[in-house]
Amino acid sequence: MPKRRRLASQGLKRSLNNRQMQLLSIGGVIGVGLFYGSGVALQLAGPSILIDYAIGGVIVLIMMRALGEMTVEEPLAGSFSRHAERAMGPMVGFLTGGMWWFFWVSTVMSELSAIGLLIQYWFPAFPPWIPGLVALVLFTFANLSSVKVFGEVEFWFAVLKVFAIAAFIMVGLLLALMAVWGGGHHEAGFSNLWRYHGFFPKGLGGMLQAFSLVVLGYSGVETLAVTAGESEDPLDAIPRAVSNVSWRILILYLGSVFVMLIAFPWSALAGHHTSPYVLLFARIGLPAAATIINAIIITSGLSSSNTGLYGGSRMLFSMSHKGFLPASIQRLNSKKVPKHAVWITGLGMSVGILITYLAPNSVYVWISSAASFAALWTWGTIMISEILFRRTFQGTLRYPMPGWPVIPVVGLVLIAATLAAIAVSPLTHISVWAGALWLLVLVVWWLAYGRKSNTPTSD
Repeated sequence: MPKRRRLASQGLKRSLNNRQMQLLSIGGVIGVGLFYGSGVALQLAGPSILIDYAIGGVIVLIMMRALGEMTVEEPLAGSFSRHAERAMGPMVGFLTGGMWWFFWVSTVMSELSAIGLLIQYWFPAFPPWIPGLVALVLFTFANLSSVKVFGEVEFWFAVLKVFAIAAFIMVGLLLALMAVWGGGHHEAGFSNLWRYHGFFPKGLGGMLQAFSLVVLGYSGVETLAVTAGESEDPLDAIPRAVSNVSWRILILYLGSVFVMLIAFPWSALAGHHTSPYVLLFARIGLPAAATIINAIIITSGLSSSNTGLYGGSRMLFSMSHKGFLPASIQRLNSKKVPKHAVWITGLGMSVGILITYLAPNSVYVWISSAASFAALWTWGTIMISEILFRRTFQGTLRYPMPGWPVIPVVGLVLIAATLAAIAVSPLTHISVWAGALWLLVLVVWWLAYGRKSNTPTSD
């Protein structure tokens, strides 16, 4: 048996239990990207969007299992950036951490902008930048107070979202079954998957264009491994959490999108600024239910933003601990929370408030597309790190990736194909350019500062 590695939390307090870890990851991934972004993806691909979500789900399953294998052996704050550093060198570790921080900052900016636009469902004249600003301030102080408080707040946010999606799936299936039996709403039915211009109404190109939004919808689940540095019992909690979270998210995503498609014709749900989940209930004559769903979507955005601020700040903390960033970012407050990392991440996210103020109608698409490249970079480095980690590991793995090395290679091929699909699409190729530009900024920082300040890994 291999010698058990010391659980290096770098001074962070281990306050997150298994219940909070699982719901933290679910809360991070289920946000406006699903409830709001799925409407844009539906307009691009029609029913074939189910294939996009299925492929994205397979990538997530492979990536999370690879991450789980490494994290069980080395449960560190910073997680995959640390694994990338050890497998491919400090520069790759730095770039991976920086790209993931950029992903969360840009994602939260889009979530906060969407929250303001969703509130206009009730108050059309209300300035959309104000709700985002209020939410960001509240979550910044919540993250500074206590990790345990953060975990509990996020747990209940996630519970509400999972309950709402489950209820939505049951109601949608009921509508479709009633239509099959000759009752209910006349537009519901399983034939909606092919009745309106076929399963591929926009062709293969439409399905490929929607990949960017689907990637963003799934991104964030890897936050589970970042919490390892503050987990009460990572050696027991991580394998269970990885397995449960991966399958639950896949079922919730595919299930809710499938129900959305059979409950109403996709052409009736596409082309609206309102979430298709809200529009569905409004069209069947349940305005109260539409209001509730809109409120839940806003809650989802708040939850995802809360998780993003947490994950981004912990990544900065880990990168500072390794000497990639100034040492002051490591400083903890009396609650054992990295206060400077939280403030810097919050300030980065506040840029989205300014963009929302200047261009409220375009901000969501702009910022969301910019995060795709960073998400795919992170997933790719996780799988490459696992392959290299497995080749050099001495001893018996406690949570091995099944089907190695074929399964992680399949995951890498799917990621490369997804990136190619995003790069060739006129609508989404901006994500590649924006991500590449940020990558260039990180390279310049590394050459000027990071490599000179980096210290050898000691834990």
